[in-house]
Amino acid sequence: MNTNSTRYTFVFAIIVCVVSGVLLSVFSEGLRPQKELNEELDVKRNILKAVVLKEPVAPKTKAADVLKVYDSKIEEVVIDDKGNVVEGKKPKQLTGKDTNLFPLYLYKEGGQVVAYAFPVVGQGLWSTLYGYLAVEADATTIRGITFYKHGETPGLGGEIEKEWFQNNFKGKTIYSLKDHKLTPTIVVKGKAADVVSKDELSYHVDGITAATLTGKGVTDLMDRWVRVYDAYLSKLRKI
Repeated sequence: MNTNSTRYTFVFAIIVCVVSGVLLSVFSEGLRPQKELNEELDVKRNILKAVVLKEPVAPKTKAADVLKVYDSKIEEVVIDDKGNVVEGKKPKQLTGKDTNLFPLYLYKEGGQVVAYAFPVVGQGLWSTLYGYLAVEADATTIRGITFYKHGETPGLGGEIEKEWFQNNFKGKTIYSLKDHKLTPTIVVKGKAADVVSKDELSYHVDGITAATLTGKGVTDLMDRWVRVYDAYLSKLRKI
């Protein structure tokens, strides 16, 4: 075949594309188990971060040690939309078809439940926000929150992954024992202390400068998921 011909160039290009495609597929499949393991590890790290362990896991802790801590401290269960634990079901077994089933993570110390954690997912300005919210054993007070996956603008909406923002939620309440009603946390525009009354500070947090829509996304997802999990949490409150 004439190497200077159009036909040769066309055939050569096809061969290169096919070979490259095959190699990429092989590499992709080969790396899939490691990718899935890394994703699982990231999720478990964030659950441990949200529940605020008495002895926190350092950021550079080896994967095997993180999994060891997780397995010794976290009990995984699944609940239905009525707040009942589904026996024999684990979060890993849930699929997109299980629309009325939800994962729940119990942080235990000495056999006693210290906190309850659950995933929170919602839409920000540019992306879907993924995180975990943990409440104390009283099922009312926020123990911690973490946002670990998003595509918000760095320095603006991306601040939701920073400690200063997440620390704002600690100690806030998702339920008013006085009024006997849910109070999902609201992200305000500006400083909460300048915007709401002292009585309302328990369920309002400072917003992020120039990231109002991301803050609204956080408010919306908090409202949605606190209401979903209240079917379970309401049974724990001593009212």
